[in-house]
Amino acid sequence: MLILKLAIRNLLRHTRKTILLGMIIMLGTAMLFFANAMFESTNEGLESSFIRSLTGDAVLSANSDISYGLFGNETPIVSSYEVIPSIPGYSSMADLFSSIDHVSEWTPIVSAAAFVEIGGVRRMAAVLFGVDHNTYFSVCPDIIIEKGSISSLKDGGVFLNKKIASKIEEKIQRPLEIGEALQLTMFSDGSFRIVKGFLAGIHSYVGTTQVLDRIVLADPDSVRRIANYTMGYVLTNDSSSSPKEEVFDLDDLFLEAEDVTVEEKNGFNLEDIENLLAQTDEVKIAVMPNSAAWSFVLFRSDENQKALLKSLQKEIRNKQWDVKILNWRQAAGLSAQTVFALQYAFYIGMVFIAAGAILVIMNALVISVLERSSEIGTMRGIGAGKAFIRKLFIAESMLLTVSASVLGILLGIIICFIVSMKGLVVENELFINLFGGNVIEPSITIFGIFINIFMAFIIASLSWIYPVSIAMHINPVSVMGKE
Repeated sequence: MLILKLAIRNLLRHTRKTILLGMIIMLGTAMLFFANAMFESTNEGLESSFIRSLTGDAVLSANSDISYGLFGNETPIVSSYEVIPSIPGYSSMADLFSSIDHVSEWTPIVSAAAFVEIGGVRRMAAVLFGVDHNTYFSVCPDIIIEKGSISSLKDGGVFLNKKIASKIEEKIQRPLEIGEALQLTMFSDGSFRIVKGFLAGIHSYVGTTQVLDRIVLADPDSVRRIANYTMGYVLTNDSSSSPKEEVFDLDDLFLEAEDVTVEEKNGFNLEDIENLLAQTDEVKIAVMPNSAAWSFVLFRSDENQKALLKSLQKEIRNKQWDVKILNWRQAAGLSAQTVFALQYAFYIGMVFIAAGAILVIMNALVISVLERSSEIGTMRGIGAGKAFIRKLFIAESMLLTVSASVLGILLGIIICFIVSMKGLVVENELFINLFGGNVIEPSITIFGIFINIFMAFIIASLSWIYPVSIAMHINPVSVMGKE
């Protein structure tokens, strides 16, 4: 109790220095608390935005050596677009999805990339999701239908994102009309795939980001054609017979050469050309979309995301399915990971700021020790031990740092409430992606408050070590002699 009274007396005796140092700690804590509250809202906003608009709580995909997210290959450097492998044995799995524990809703999608051409505007890059209109909007309820009907998402129907539609309308100087013809084009594996369709509607998202603004919803068969999920592709991949490797010699072409007399012929006629171009039944089957081919299956949980992931993993092990489960961050891929990388960079910056705060407080305490060396010497001379001096300086640093930090947290809470009431609008694309939308509302949590108090305690605990070591080396006799 005596140490606490002396610590308070010493802080009040040097009012100017105490207030100055306390203001620095308070403002620093308020800034850190506000920034942390902003990132808490980012986590909530991103999670809500991605889960309710894009990924669901869990995603099932085919096993592959290459990491694929909903937007394709997650390898940072690729030479060209790689088609996402379809889920093997989807038909047999689908009958069991609804019976898996903690699955409330599920829907399959086909994912690909393409250029959208409509109204004379070409090369509007987009991510195509071929969706089942009966189930997709139950798993992703935060999708807003601006124009059109979701039942039109079949037989070639396409829903453009509102941002893409707005850019096209600016270029063609007129509004897009429902039913207007459009074309989807993709170049992959050395060839172009072109699919014709029509504008079925326009959609948008509650929490808009640059990633979500690229998504176009389409008829699954149209996307299957773009992704080459056709019967010909299936037959080629499933064929167990492979050609035998043969050694080829150019001279073999002329071993049985002989003269041949042919009748004179007047080249091709129209009938010959029509016969060559006519599609045989085999060709028609080969280019037919495989209706059982899907890239991913999205799942919504019954408010228990972790339990859903465990149930799906257990079912995969028991049934020995050749698939894997992704959480929402993995499914969103680099689009979400980049945002969290920026958050981690911020937290690393907070560590450096904390280190700077320790140095500032330590420097102030060292100066205080040097100014009070005679006082320390006198206390040592009348019998105060090193433990007493040590406890006194620990009490002073803890009182100053923790009390200033608490005031800083209160100031940070007030700032958060003011910003939440007015809403902080950002227009920079980086910040929109980072905070999951263009309106930022800080999120105050008990965890965030305790984190800041804990950091203040750590800073106070470390900042007294060096000043106390200086105080312990003060010689009472020499200091009292000088006085």
